[in-house]
Amino acid sequence: MATARILNSAVDDVLDRLRSATAALDRAGDPDEVAATAADLLLRLTRSSQAVVMVARRHYTRSEAASRPLEEDEIREVFAAARRGSASAVEAELRAGGEAIGAVAVARVTPYSEAERQAVAIFASHVAGALDSAEKLRSAQRVERAHELAVQVLLAVSSQPVSGQNLSDFYRHLAETFGEFVGADKVLFWRLRDDRLLAPIDGGFGVEGAFLSRLKPTRCEPDGDDLASRVVYQDMVFRANAGEPVEFDSVLETLGVSSAISVAWRAGDERLGLVAAYDSRRPGGFSREDTWVLQKAGLAAGLVTQLRRANDDLTKSVERLSKVDGARQMLLKNMSTVVEKERKRFVSELHDDALQKLTAAELQLARLAPGGEIDQSNLDTVKMLLEQTEESLRRLVFEVRPPALESPEGLAESIRERVVMLERSGIACKLELDLRADMNLDVRSMVFRQVAEAIGNVERHSEATFVKVSVTEADGGVVGIIEDNGRGFVVAERSNLPGHLGLLALRERALMAGGRYKIESEPGSGTRIEFWIPLGQ
Repeated sequence: MATARILNSAVDDVLDRLRSATAALDRAGDPDEVAATAADLLLRLTRSSQAVVMVARRHYTRSEAASRPLEEDEIREVFAAARRGSASAVEAELRAGGEAIGAVAVARVTPYSEAERQAVAIFASHVAGALDSAEKLRSAQRVERAHELAVQVLLAVSSQPVSGQNLSDFYRHLAETFGEFVGADKVLFWRLRDDRLLAPIDGGFGVEGAFLSRLKPTRCEPDGDDLASRVVYQDMVFRANAGEPVEFDSVLETLGVSSAISVAWRAGDERLGLVAAYDSRRPGGFSREDTWVLQKAGLAAGLVTQLRRANDDLTKSVERLSKVDGARQMLLKNMSTVVEKERKRFVSELHDDALQKLTAAELQLARLAPGGEIDQSNLDTVKMLLEQTEESLRRLVFEVRPPALESPEGLAESIRERVVMLERSGIACKLELDLRADMNLDVRSMVFRQVAEAIGNVERHSEATFVKVSVTEADGGVVGIIEDNGRGFVVAERSNLPGHLGLLALRERALMAGGRYKIESEPGSGTRIEFWIPLGQ
């Protein structure tokens, strides 16, 4: 009996440490902080002398000598000992969305108990979930920051003095402003004339004669399929960074730059040319958020150019800028609300489902009979709870970002999985897919998010019994159509309501990608959502 009490006390002690560690981990912020905190918590959770968290080939280490990180040979020895089956080392894999993202390992002089080994495995699962959540949150914050910068671009451009300057000074100041927002060493305006894109106009930012000498006029036509024509006339967003696969990999070499982005420079329907930024100051090169900011900059530059050339229409043009500025500020406010809402939903679902099941599993583990034969019924219950937890986490991760999207054919697979989830809720579905396998990841992610958002609206609001989902290629892009036989609504009354930001997200996401969006609905007549996303991003 004394031995049983000692064993039970030891298990309770491990569970108490595990609960404390998981609670502390939930307070960590970005992925680096999560990984570093996890290494520190592992050391305390297992009372080890060494702890390692490996994520994306980066190592976060802790040792009893807190001031000294582990050397590379020490890290290798910790993992090697665990893989040899040493009783004094433990390793657990980090998995998120069904994929391995890293591993954790601990070591000490004395052997680990079975309870401590299971605690490491459970904690590793929690670390993987926390890392995945932190990464998604960081992505959402980057999108929010991009919208903030877009508003600042519009404010900066709208405040540009349009009198008392010659054109060269005007564009030089404008280019320098854009370079600051996207972190570029060089920014140029290429002007369009007679179906040719001419060398940049005077007034670029950060350019020298040697660089300008490499720039030559190029063909640019409304029906052209070359890079310049697609950017100028088809609103293609071109982005290339050295070391990344890119369709036009010769562009960087020809220009002699490490990175480049270019977007259409236009004033309404009038095509003026393109705006290009080169040589990002950031180690990773230009990001997708930079392209969004430059898109807004290109649009804004077109508007102020129109102001310079049309002084007789100055008042009307200023009003248009004010409206665009107001619309972007409203979008920023709404997108901030969406981000906060998604954070709360993610935390709520994690707490109300997966974490509660983990707590129930811990309680069941605590009830296992110490010594002698283990109660099979309790073991089965623990296994069932852990399986349910895994399924809940998988669904939650899938809704944030399906792992299959990373593969070339992953878009179709992810859409099928999302439709299956919809069918499990009792809604009959018809699916039509016709998609190529060589679509780039940005387009795959954008299209899936549009489809998932539309299906989510059906689940939450429509009360439909049948849904038709069609995702096919047309007109150089992807067309998605989601139709349901639900209760419908008055579109004008629903689009901007605080509780229905999904429709706003669908529209703005399509427009920012250079695509289009349309929604049709009437009370009692169901809803039809259609979007088109260009492939050439």
